[in-house]
Amino acid sequence: MTAAPATLVRRLVTVAGWNDRPGAPAASGGPGPKRRRPRGAFRLGQYAALAVILAMVDLPLLWMVLTSVRPDQDIVQYPPQLVPRSLTLDNFRTLFADGAFTRYLVNSGLLAVGSTVVTLVLGVFAAYAVARFGRRFRIARWFGELSLLAYLIPGILLLVPIAQLVNGAGLANQPPVLIVLYAAHMLPFAIWVLRSYFRGETVDLEEAAMVDGCSRFGALRRVVLPQALPGLVSTGVFVFNMAWSEYMFAATFLTEQSKLTLSVGVSNLLDETGVNSWGLIMAAGVVTVLPPLILYVLAQRRLVEGLGEGAVR
Repeated sequence: MTAAPATLVRRLVTVAGWNDRPGAPAASGGPGPKRRRPRGAFRLGQYAALAVILAMVDLPLLWMVLTSVRPDQDIVQYPPQLVPRSLTLDNFRTLFADGAFTRYLVNSGLLAVGSTVVTLVLGVFAAYAVARFGRRFRIARWFGELSLLAYLIPGILLLVPIAQLVNGAGLANQPPVLIVLYAAHMLPFAIWVLRSYFRGETVDLEEAAMVDGCSRFGALRRVVLPQALPGLVSTGVFVFNMAWSEYMFAATFLTEQSKLTLSVGVSNLLDETGVNSWGLIMAAGVVTVLPPLILYVLAQRRLVEGLGEGAVR
């Protein structure tokens, strides 16, 4: 009977977390264990490794920006200098002088936005059906499991048969064809990501909304989609970036100058200039990178939440 109070005290000390505090008394009455802290050299090594990784990722982007605002004579000088002697915006003025590059921007923006909207709309309905009815219907479960395999097929393997179908139907030089192709390519990825969100959400609120008079679509719109907003944002950002920077299908199915996208237009600019003006090429690269970069910055918080939650669900 005398050992019971001592045992109770030890349990209370353990639950309260006193043993984890430096200098706190242990349950046995002796000095508490000290928490190990990383040494200064180890932490310094972590910061050094992080600095090296950031330099490897950001230095090419910084060099592209600096090159875009340099005169051509400073770009080709040897040895090259990191800090420019003079700055100029002539490369950007020349880039937008004839209006062709502006058309490339508009075409890429329309294709990227259209592909993102179509992919998200179809992906939401397909992922919701797989998440809610996968256990009831086996074909829905198989569809969800096999959807990612379609995404893993390289696009180059599908280029020839798709080109034969598009040319046979007389749909070449039609930008909506690219929206369909981009949506078909990214739809399995959207289903896979959104399915994890819908499965992780509780069904009680959805059922309560339907009891109160909401239809299945109303419950999806008012209850399910607001909870899956991080997944929708992260999926939309990835689809937009893919459609914005895609080259292979755009170069194959678009030949008219007024319908080209940025990726194809910049490559043609490289051929037209004969790499005589690296400042002009780098200015085109800066303008091409800006829209996805701005989108990533604006959606950064939702994007991080989407990646984290989608990985553990």
